[in-house]
Amino acid sequence: MKLTRKRFLINSFATGALVSLSTLQKNLYAYGAETSALHRKDPLGFAESLGFTQPLDQILVTALLAPNSHNSQPWKIKRVSDSEFLLFGDGEKQLPEIDSLNRQFFHTQGCFLELAHLTADKLMFDTKITYFPKGKPSSKTFSTLPVAKFEIFPKSKCVHDFLFSGVPDRRMNRSVYSGEFITNEEINDLKMLMGPTKHKLLFVNDPKQLETILPILDAAFAMETNRIVSNELNRKWFRVSKEDIYQKRDGLTLEGNGLSGIKLWFAKTFFVDLSKEAWHSKSSKDAGIQMFQNQVYSSKALVFFITEGSEEERTWIEVGRDFMRVSLACAVRKIAFHTMNQSVEDYPESREFTKHLKTTLGLKPKEQIQLIARMGRSSYEYNSPRRELESFMI
Repeated sequence: MKLTRKRFLINSFATGALVSLSTLQKNLYAYGAETSALHRKDPLGFAESLGFTQPLDQILVTALLAPNSHNSQPWKIKRVSDSEFLLFGDGEKQLPEIDSLNRQFFHTQGCFLELAHLTADKLMFDTKITYFPKGKPSSKTFSTLPVAKFEIFPKSKCVHDFLFSGVPDRRMNRSVYSGEFITNEEINDLKMLMGPTKHKLLFVNDPKQLETILPILDAAFAMETNRIVSNELNRKWFRVSKEDIYQKRDGLTLEGNGLSGIKLWFAKTFFVDLSKEAWHSKSSKDAGIQMFQNQVYSSKALVFFITEGSEEERTWIEVGRDFMRVSLACAVRKIAFHTMNQSVEDYPESREFTKHLKTTLGLKPKEQIQLIARMGRSSYEYNSPRRELESFMI
């Protein structure tokens, strides 16, 4: 993880020592890549393998696969009965450096609720979701005021939402995309699959229009990387070694950023250094910016999640639910999907890029871009780990 030959040899020896000590290895890797893959491939079967036989518990284990910023997994859960739970935001997982209003924090709550709803549907249950049953929580009251109450009831009609079939293939695919642009026919097919959304979706797949938008996303990422507080946030959430990735089971990784094979080995061995000095060095930041440029300019379409009117927490939750459905529809059709929101975050430098985007897209003054995702074609797979269910329970 550092650049000197001595450190490299020490790391290599340490890895070899761990491999030779089978008992220690078992303890370190009780949860690993295979377990993470199983969770995603068959979440209901995975829940059963852990001893969770109640439908509500299986719903919760599956909902942990919902997308969330920095893989922070900012959820807390109180199980009220076999048919009801309360969802809380985890106040310790807020990201004020980039999300001062908790906009993305509430998007993530919506993702969790929608995936829980789709899992309940798969298990032949209808749901009732009540937002803010005890009043709206704030950044200081997430531990006492739930975001939502979630209840399940046996279905009265055999009507299903087939988006659940996308769960095994739903990932944030940050690799470089290839192939043709996403077609209008594919976009119309996605709209049919996802069904009605609460808020507006704007798809952009025209190459000429993309040429005007992608440089804005590129410049916004470079700005955020060179902004000390946001880059420091990334450093704190970055995980490099297998031990770190699968013991903490959260955060950002090189694998999650689309690196594999010799490039991954080379980056981990010689370039990634989580010390403050190295992380904030020009060479380190330039490498991150270059990686992002390779990603963003390979985009084959973009989708913008847009609201109009009041900016408040319920709207943000609804956007998260829409986002969950769009990402699952893409997964069903094997379309790669990756959010890039550096140009629409809630701090002054980012808002300058938001203005530029709104002008470029011809949006109304009261319309707000909530989220942005690129789409494309890629066979790359990496399963970001999730923490065990017990760690979310209160």
